Amino acid sequence: MGQDIVYQWISDGVNVEISSTPIPDANIETSGYADLVLGKVTVNNFNAGKAVLLTRNQDSTTLIGNLYVYSPNTIPNVSFEIRSTNINDNGTVFWQIVE
Repeated sequence: MGQDIVYQWISDGVNVEISSTPIPDANIETSGYADLVLGKVTVNNFNAGKAVLLTRNQDSTTLIGNLYVYSPNTIPNVSFEIRSTNINDNGTVFWQIVE
């Protein structure tokens, strides 16, 4: 994990660190596609825990259910789980994290 560091110049080339904020090295995407397997899929993402919009990305209307984020399996800053109300749903989902 990287750092976003803010320095303040004092004098004669001396700098003092004012603040330091962690920046993730990967998984900073705010949207993507996920393929359901037996009605669920886990998405690993640093932004997990924030609001997620879900949309279908398929033409087939057979064996689909309603999509939702399964809160008990959400780990903030790690992952979230997308589920369908139909356990046989193997469709593709587009997800987008919003703030």
